[in-house]
Amino acid sequence: MSTIRLPASQDIVEVPDPATPDELDRVVAGALSAHRTGAWSRDHRLRSRVLLAWAEALEAEGDSLVDQLVRETGKVVAEARLEIAGACEALRYNAGACRASRDEYHELSDGNRAVVRREPLGPVVFITPWNWPLLLLLRDLAPAFAAGVTAVVKPSSQTYEVTRRVIELGHSAGVPAEVLHLVAGEGEVGQALVEDPRTRGVAITGSTAAGQAVMRAAAVTMTRPLLELGGKATSLLLPGASLDGVLETLGRASVITAGQMCMACTRILVHRSQFDDTVAALQSVLDGLVVGDPADPATDVGPLIGEPAFGKVSSYLELARDQKVLITGGDRVQVPGLQGYLLRPALVAGADSTSPLVQEDIFGPVLGVEPYETLAEGVALANATPFGLAASVWGPDAALARSVADGIDAGTVWINRYNKSYPEIPSGGFKMSGLGRTRGAAGIDQFTEIKAVVDSAGVGTWR
Repeated sequence: MSTIRLPASQDIVEVPDPATPDELDRVVAGALSAHRTGAWSRDHRLRSRVLLAWAEALEAEGDSLVDQLVRETGKVVAEARLEIAGACEALRYNAGACRASRDEYHELSDGNRAVVRREPLGPVVFITPWNWPLLLLLRDLAPAFAAGVTAVVKPSSQTYEVTRRVIELGHSAGVPAEVLHLVAGEGEVGQALVEDPRTRGVAITGSTAAGQAVMRAAAVTMTRPLLELGGKATSLLLPGASLDGVLETLGRASVITAGQMCMACTRILVHRSQFDDTVAALQSVLDGLVVGDPADPATDVGPLIGEPAFGKVSSYLELARDQKVLITGGDRVQVPGLQGYLLRPALVAGADSTSPLVQEDIFGPVLGVEPYETLAEGVALANATPFGLAASVWGPDAALARSVADGIDAGTVWINRYNKSYPEIPSGGFKMSGLGRTRGAAGIDQFTEIKAVVDSAGVGTWR
């Protein structure tokens, strides 16, 4: 056994040692056998029934799982509840999708007939992060199960136990043990699974560096990658847009999971005529957030996951101080009886677009504000980072907002709202934010192989 430190209490808890090569061999062999010979990949009614039962079981254990999520991740109670609800929604949506055929049928010009089939990809590796461990697992796993694959899950050690509980609920709901496996470990275990020629796909949510490592490992056997990686989500306020309510929404969106979330709002672009008012209003919003114990329902911002994260975010805050762009926040908060790494949300205003504060994924409670002169410049600034996961556009002119959204390089762009996802709508990243799509029909197709079967049996002549 090894140990980890919980982010809020700093208690030390045990997690299993990394899976051995022999264990990984047995797990992958089991997943492959279940794919080739079991009923799971063929029986869509079975899969549909099991996913619905799993959602019911997850919902029934919701309160207990919320408590465990708060302890293991440091996220606040409201976020943990949203995570459980989103995980259940993913299971229920994809339970219905199990029953919908994705095959195509064609009558060909020479009299032949063809079916274009979507077959389950095979054993797939799921590498999940600690920040939204259950939602991000089931967001990918549920459509993969709708496609009929088998799975090996390697969670972050930080959230191994809560992931184990949810997988046990899946087994109790009817997912066969050989269809869904759980292994412990970090990067070396994930690499071994991806490089195994018997696994045919890998889905990972994590940093861009982690995704690049997976891409390199996947290249060895041409394993299909699904990568949702880092972000620098930008919100663009159209010239003259009302600030009422919008900045409250975006300020709170910047501290989702203490800013440790790839879709957290990290930049706001506003016309220069509204820049000073925006900075003042955001300062008020961020200063008014409650930083403290994530188990307290009154808390808005919980702790960072650990000391390395605290050190990384603090280095960016030092840079902001050196560049004289730090407006408020960034100091460590001490709460009696709580030993975690708490940071007061920071506001950075007017940083140069080439600064690491703008270009890099800080992954902490740091929100930047930048002015633009023309709308074309605003769109160019929105696209001026290596990332392209999510963005938002705000303003009363719907046609203009849609036009601006079309010009932003991001996998998801919200108009006059922020951070609302749906199991039927594909999501994923542009540029360094990822490859492939999860959710919706595209998310199911991600886990299939296309096979064309051309049938000449009916070809003949009538004379």
